Amino acid sequence: MTRRLIVAGALVFASVVSASFAYGFRLLWRGSARSRDGVAARPAALPPDVVALLERSSERMKKGEVEQAILGYRRVLTLGPSLDAQLGLAEGEWRAGRQAEAVGEYERVLRLDRRNATALRRLAQTYAGHRETWAQAEARYREYLEVAPGDGEAWLGLARVLSWRGNGAAAAELYARDDVQAHMTAEDRRNHAFALMKAGRGADAEPILGGIARSNPTDVDVTLSLGGLHASRSDWERALPLYKAALERRPDDPRTNLAYGQGLLAVKDYAAAVGPLEKAAQGLPSDAQAGIAYARALRGTGDLKKAEVQFERVTPLIDGDAAVEREYADLLMERKNYSKAAGWYRRALGHGLEDERLLAGLAGALAADGKPREALPFLERAHALRPSDRLRLELARLYKRLGQNDRALQLLAEIESAR
Repeated sequence: MTRRLIVAGALVFASVVSASFAYGFRLLWRGSARSRDGVAARPAALPPDVVALLERSSERMKKGEVEQAILGYRRVLTLGPSLDAQLGLAEGEWRAGRQAEAVGEYERVLRLDRRNATALRRLAQTYAGHRETWAQAEARYREYLEVAPGDGEAWLGLARVLSWRGNGAAAAELYARDDVQAHMTAEDRRNHAFALMKAGRGADAEPILGGIARSNPTDVDVTLSLGGLHASRSDWERALPLYKAALERRPDDPRTNLAYGQGLLAVKDYAAAVGPLEKAAQGLPSDAQAGIAYARALRGTGDLKKAEVQFERVTPLIDGDAAVEREYADLLMERKNYSKAAGWYRRALGHGLEDERLLAGLAGALAADGKPREALPFLERAHALRPSDRLRLELARLYKRLGQNDRALQLLAEIESAR
């Protein structure tokens, strides 16, 4: 009797295993079988024991018995591919807090169903959490939104990723959607404003920034951005108080000091600008603009020696900026270092800047350095570009110095006749 029971049990077990393996082979065959037009073959019905196992795993997941559910889904997957089991396994790993494993399982879901909304959304959300996978997040969000275009929260997720990746124009368009606005947080509104700024739409960003600044005056970045918008219109009456407020909260931040100092330079308050710009130049030693601004403030206060030191330090950083080179040469003229001034004027001329101011400066430096004959052609070119009584007078003096009295008298006569 005992032997008969053992044999009967073995036969039942063999039939279950056979059915399971048959189901597995059927799934494998179905996965490779395709009709000629590329559409997958119709899924075969699941064996009752596999259906029961999936249902038990689903119930365990609902009850919070995640690990037991995962084991059940894995058992189904040992028999062959199953979208329900693969999706259940991925969700189980997600709920268990094993995101790395969940990502791999969700990607396997997409191999079975490339438009699976759950997998696409989960993957987009996960990839968005890490800078190095923002590109994948953008791709998955776009794929998901093709399947679920009415999901406002997903559009917001895509907007955030685009903003983080520096695509301000595209992000701004998405932030402006009504279905996105309904889900936006205060941080999203802030990002929206910055996205508009990056897209060159300062006028659209300004009311948003203004609202944030009123509700949260401690947000220094917003305060600085708002100040920058006013500064771009030379509205220093509104920009400077904002820069000052930002500096009170970040007194040692070189960028904030630079913004405030440049604003003070713009209104020619050189004495007040020196302190902030000194901090900016020290905190940003490789930033040419910070060093030049500090040099300008020093020059404005009359401290020409320190200004020259600063210009000397930053000119290797300006990469052939002819306007700055001429400015440095002008300072050297004030310092009566004529030979060096002439060198910098020539350098500016070589970098493409040619106007009467530069040509006259070079001529003046050469003449003051005892080289009037070298100076003459530059002063003549300056006069030809833009004639003026001042240049005529300088040219007349140079002609007289070179013994060309007739030409000097002719220019003086032109000055008299013009009066």
